[in-house]
Amino acid sequence: MTTEQIEQQQAAGFRNLRFAPDLEEEYRRSRAGLIRQRARPVSVAGLVLFLVYAGMDALTLPPELAQVTVSIRLAFTCPVIAVVVWLAHRPVPSDSTFERIYTLAYLLGGLSVVAIIAAARQVAFPLPYEGMILMLMFGYFAMGLPFFSASLVSLVLVTSYLMIELWNGMSGSAIANNLFFLTTANIIGMVGAWTSEYRHRAHFLDRQLLDRLHQAARDESRRKTELITAASHDLRQPLNVIDITLESLSPGNSDPGKDPVIRQLKDMIRHLRRLLGTVFDSARLNEGMVRADIRPTPLAPIFQDISDLLADSLGNRKVNIEIDHSAGNLMVMADPSLLSRVLQNLMFNAVQHSGGNVINLSAHRVDTQVLLEVSDNGTGLPPGLNDTLFSPYVRGHGQTDYPGLGLGLTIVREFVALMRGACGVDTEPGRGSVFWVRLPAAVTATRVHEPDSRTLSGYEHQAG
Repeated sequence: MTTEQIEQQQAAGFRNLRFAPDLEEEYRRSRAGLIRQRARPVSVAGLVLFLVYAGMDALTLPPELAQVTVSIRLAFTCPVIAVVVWLAHRPVPSDSTFERIYTLAYLLGGLSVVAIIAAARQVAFPLPYEGMILMLMFGYFAMGLPFFSASLVSLVLVTSYLMIELWNGMSGSAIANNLFFLTTANIIGMVGAWTSEYRHRAHFLDRQLLDRLHQAARDESRRKTELITAASHDLRQPLNVIDITLESLSPGNSDPGKDPVIRQLKDMIRHLRRLLGTVFDSARLNEGMVRADIRPTPLAPIFQDISDLLADSLGNRKVNIEIDHSAGNLMVMADPSLLSRVLQNLMFNAVQHSGGNVINLSAHRVDTQVLLEVSDNGTGLPPGLNDTLFSPYVRGHGQTDYPGLGLGLTIVREFVALMRGACGVDTEPGRGSVFWVRLPAAVTATRVHEPDSRTLSGYEHQAG
């Protein structure tokens, strides 16, 4: 059964309560399983009702009639229902076989009601025929039998009842009167059964289509995951080779790092490597591949790695990087690799986009949290940009002034959220910006009592 088959069946309709052969077979298996589940409470209820009716017969009917009706209920009908209860909770027979047994139980239960009415006619007791109507309604609605099965069995029961009445000499007008009400009840039951099965079939098609769409989405996600994993390795490998080759290039005995062309190429490779890292981070986030391993994490090694990375990556930029290593003894509850990526993104954003020449990375304890800040002395953010700054593809007011994909801060926000923290920015045009990340402090973290070498930001004043 394919998505195309399901869509074709939905378009063609199923007013005759039949699907195409492949779909019909699958639907009947599904329906049989649901009928078995439904039979468990319904058959218990039916057993209780027949036991109650047996008690009522013993109390209200003449003794000679009660002896017969109670015997029919307790010796025939209740055992049949008890067998259905037992089979409904067993793995065998199959669901399809159980559906046939369930339908047969309805037939036998209805015939037992016909037999009770016949016994009452034999002793000239005016037992009403309303029991037949109740039985019909029970089969159509409570038992939830398929339309054709319920209609066929109900027709047999009504016919059997009429034959009993004819055999007992009921007048034609009385039979016509009873037949009218039984036919009306049967028509109501048939309409209800048809409507119920039609809705169930429509729901079945919707559910099957949804399952296949979900499976297609899972398959597509798996293919994307495989592509991202392969591309992450295959695209970075040539950059590593080029980087190593540039290191070995040297005109004469000169230092290749001093050659302006090689230096520019190395800067471009670093930029491309960061772009690839951003793209792959975004793709992994979208595919749900990123999982945060939150544990007590010291800031010292992360600060040192960032210091080493920036020293190697700044190239010829005249930017002064100030990192508050005295805060390295603080510990936060975070994923070390995600936190490192967050701080790298914020530091490189400040270097590339702030327009300042002093970038500061600091951290301090605020109650049960640690506040990390990346501040600059640049131009600040344009007015109105604060609310959308962490949204995807936001790059400022000029793409040439704000190079990149506009995903760095979005990744920061997502990584911080995975670590159960918060992030934001405080800025003022012409006076720089402070990007902050707030994470839970580890229980082993202690306050830093050494002199604070940082310039207090506006956020610190608010938080303090």
